Amino acid sequence: MKKRVLALAMAAAMAVSLAGCGNSGSGAAETKAASDGQTEAAADANAPAAGGSGQTIKLICPYGVGGTADAIARKYALVAGKVHPEYNFIVENMTGGDGFSAANWYTDQDPSTKDLLMFGCGVAYRHDLGKAYQTEVVDFDRNDIYPVALVDDRTWIMYAKPDTSLAEILEKSKTGGIKMSGGNPLSDPHLALGSLIAQEGGKVMVVPYDGGAAQKKGLTDGEVDVFVGTTQAGQEDVEAGTMVPVLAFSDKKFEGFVGPNGPVEVPGIAGDAKDPALNADTDYSGSILPAGGFIAVRTGADQAWIDEIAQISKDVWAAPEYSDWIAEIMLNKSEAYGDDAKAYLEGGCAKALTAFETLSGQQ
Repeated sequence: MKKRVLALAMAAAMAVSLAGCGNSGSGAAETKAASDGQTEAAADANAPAAGGSGQTIKLICPYGVGGTADAIARKYALVAGKVHPEYNFIVENMTGGDGFSAANWYTDQDPSTKDLLMFGCGVAYRHDLGKAYQTEVVDFDRNDIYPVALVDDRTWIMYAKPDTSLAEILEKSKTGGIKMSGGNPLSDPHLALGSLIAQEGGKVMVVPYDGGAAQKKGLTDGEVDVFVGTTQAGQEDVEAGTMVPVLAFSDKKFEGFVGPNGPVEVPGIAGDAKDPALNADTDYSGSILPAGGFIAVRTGADQAWIDEIAQISKDVWAAPEYSDWIAEIMLNKSEAYGDDAKAYLEGGCAKALTAFETLSGQQ
């Protein structure tokens, strides 16, 4: 049994010292669930997601009850049990290490296990950084985890207090540095914002909070300058006018938010959507990191089981109960399976390493 991963002490120290620096992506998602997903997330963590009588399949969620990752796991389990009643899917929360504890436990399981893992992009990114740059101790090999289906694809949004402009945030980052909430040091939100600010000649420091609600409160209380999180995390606050979406880490304008005065368009960081406050001659596309997560199996699982999980996931996406809910919370309706899902993750990992090199000045 491999030892448990150590705390993020080294990464936290780096957050203060790295040039351009100052949550796995899933850390930033520790916020209340939306619509009916909230009700499901509040249920007993070990209760069956759908009351089937078939073979029980456990889905391990590396984050606590009530966060975006947990809500997605429960919605997936609920719908999967309905479209495939031969299985009874349950969600088990296994917290710790911002996703590392569950990954560490899962890679100790035999490849024949039928347990599934919600595997986040941010965990994979931190794994690779730990292996390449010793940013933290990593006691598992992510190659022992095979992503079968993309079920959670997010656009990171930078939020600020009302009447705050991107130009003001950029100027402050250059003159004294800004503070951000949204995950832990070297989470994917930090890699995204930190690499962008580094190209602007500024600095970001991460202030860790336990969960999305606290991350947002850090912004509204004035403890941090910006919060980087999911669309779902800020949906109700934007509507209430307590915070505003300033920037989308995307090559497209983000549409869907509604503020007190009506629909809100959020500029991106590349292409025609690039915010005019950003340098027109600078390529910020390296800060657009894939975010979200996958339904994963242990590498070495029987191919028939991999194919079965892929088909179940396709059927879940085909069910309006899942796909419409994803649209309601403004996540992206993106699908990838098998080797395509793995390639999607590998591409993200390569971008994360480059983003780290940018924000740490190692290029």
